[in-house]
Amino acid sequence: MAKVERDLWRSSSPTPLLKQGHLEHIALENREVKNIDAEKNKPLSIPEGFTGTLNASGNRRLFQPFVLKGHEGISSCLTALKLSLLEFTANFFNNNYLSSCAGEKSCKELLDKGNRMSGWYTLYLPNCMAINVLCDMHTEGGGWIVFQRRIDGSVDFFRDWEEYKKGFGSHITDFWLGNEYIHLLSLFGTQELRIDLMDFDYKRTFAKYALFKVFSERENYKLSLGSFILGTAGDSLSVHHMMPFSTKDRDQDPQSNQCATTYKGAWWFNDCLDSNLNGQYKNGEHETFADGIIWKADKGYYYSYKQTEMKFRPV
Repeated sequence: MAKVERDLWRSSSPTPLLKQGHLEHIALENREVKNIDAEKNKPLSIPEGFTGTLNASGNRRLFQPFVLKGHEGISSCLTALKLSLLEFTANFFNNNYLSSCAGEKSCKELLDKGNRMSGWYTLYLPNCMAINVLCDMHTEGGGWIVFQRRIDGSVDFFRDWEEYKKGFGSHITDFWLGNEYIHLLSLFGTQELRIDLMDFDYKRTFAKYALFKVFSERENYKLSLGSFILGTAGDSLSVHHMMPFSTKDRDQDPQSNQCATTYKGAWWFNDCLDSNLNGQYKNGEHETFADGIIWKADKGYYYSYKQTEMKFRPV
């Protein structure tokens, strides 16, 4: 078996992208991701709600979103213009004006073209750049982009703003896809959200929401959430609707309660939480208040889950 990189998002030299009609001096960081050997790529016998297999089709490249580099003195105005350009091109892409982006932009598109195995696939962002994502192709009909997974606590989730922006973790175990990627992928039409949970007694629950979108960085990756549809886990996310994302180095909670630092995670906190699936990994019941992997409606504030997945797909 080929060596698997534990950290997907290692820094590398930026690769410039210059296209007619686009801003110059916008660079892309590309990072090489090595998948497991194809001979070892076998579907697992796994329950509804969790992905559990890896796609292994050789080396892939993971492109970071547009990041302005160098050029001392570039104003925040230009940064805002850059982000506006991404959203503008996304709207064009949705209306089939950017025909040059020939690749799939969702796991649902891949599923509709016959890709039935859950695993890592290449999707294309609104700026036509490729990104590796985990697709859940079996839960509730499949076609889900998985943007968060906790399995064994091998990855630290108590990280800063830039790390949550770009993403971190492992193809094999725990990861966060990256707020910038989640934002850009959620621009493609109307999305629904599903959250899958499993406790240490292997009991599985879920929650499903009608709409899901993450706003841009200039809006602090604010969460836009539709109504709670159904789910055995109950609703512990609606209270976080329209809340900005907070990390230990950037407190965005409207009540300024330092929620990320207090509860050792990063989330759309709102004085402070009904849920935090990015909290500390603990072994089920614990004595400290709300600093684990929390979903209040199901297990309260003193229980941390064994496994979680957060995922969305177009409706």
